[in-house]
Amino acid sequence: MGRTHRILFWSTAMAAAAMLGTAQPVDAQAFVPAQGEGSVSVLFQNQFFKYHVVPTREVDIGHIYSNSVLADMTYGLTDKVAIGLGLPWVATRYNGSAPHPLADFSGPNPVDDGTWHSTAQDLRFDVRYNITRNLMNAGVVVTPFVGSVTPSHAYTYFAHAGFGRDLNEVQVGASVAKLFEKGVPGLLIQGRYSYGFVQQVVDISHNRSLASVEAAYFATPSLRLLALTSGQMTHGGIDFYGSAISRVLLTTDQFVHHDQIVRENILTIGGGASYSLKESLDLFASVMHTVAQRNGHELDLGLSMGLTWSFTTARARAHERTQAQSSLARCLCEKGTK
Repeated sequence: MGRTHRILFWSTAMAAAAMLGTAQPVDAQAFVPAQGEGSVSVLFQNQFFKYHVVPTREVDIGHIYSNSVLADMTYGLTDKVAIGLGLPWVATRYNGSAPHPLADFSGPNPVDDGTWHSTAQDLRFDVRYNITRNLMNAGVVVTPFVGSVTPSHAYTYFAHAGFGRDLNEVQVGASVAKLFEKGVPGLLIQGRYSYGFVQQVVDISHNRSLASVEAAYFATPSLRLLALTSGQMTHGGIDFYGSAISRVLLTTDQFVHHDQIVRENILTIGGGASYSLKESLDLFASVMHTVAQRNGHELDLGLSMGLTWSFTTARARAHERTQAQSSLARCLCEKGTK
């Protein structure tokens, strides 16, 4: 795989790392690899959730810690079509005096017992189709995608330290990117939007919109500086006012499933950097913080780091380089000589 795709891969990996609550796959690329090229990545996230938000008021009823490791692969089926596959392993711990009860209210939930618990989370798969590869002629790169989120097994979700939402979801959206060769040469702006059709629970619709924007500045051919933001808006769902009030306002089924159906609106910002160690190996790191939220667990600090190994198979057609790739490579070379 050429350096161009690896650089673009890591600029979008930052946005993937910014997505909220749990590890996410690095599948937000507007740029797709060439046929027969691909990437295998490992992403580590450490997250600290200081407050519960009920529904807009910050309440300290214990802290949540999460460590996640995501294994992800991206592969180019053709020069325009790429597939991605990812599965996170999540470890969580709740430290507080108000654990969730069991679903039948027979006692405290063992997942909230103050110790670490871990499991595999959701299998994620996506297919991306690039409409415009050529930056010089089209001005922007546009890549629609469709993806799925499928729980790897029935894991615990009704707990402060729950491992995820344990729901099936289909996401449809698009990524758009533009490289600036004038004004601020070496600046890449990329955005992503998706609409998630989420499995309905207790007859309450709670589909969601997910969006992210990142700016990557190529300080040198090897070093990228990144500014990141991501957000989520739930369409439907319920507000949660804390256990005491919500037990009165909600039915028993709604209370037990509130972590799945809550109206969770979030805005997160952050920054990071990525660095090419050699032709086929790159590193990155980022930091994220939630600045606005409605309902749920508020991310106080999220640290991410990872690496990617790029590969080329016998199917790769190295001679078929797009004008966009040549343009970006030329921009990077020019910056490296200054």
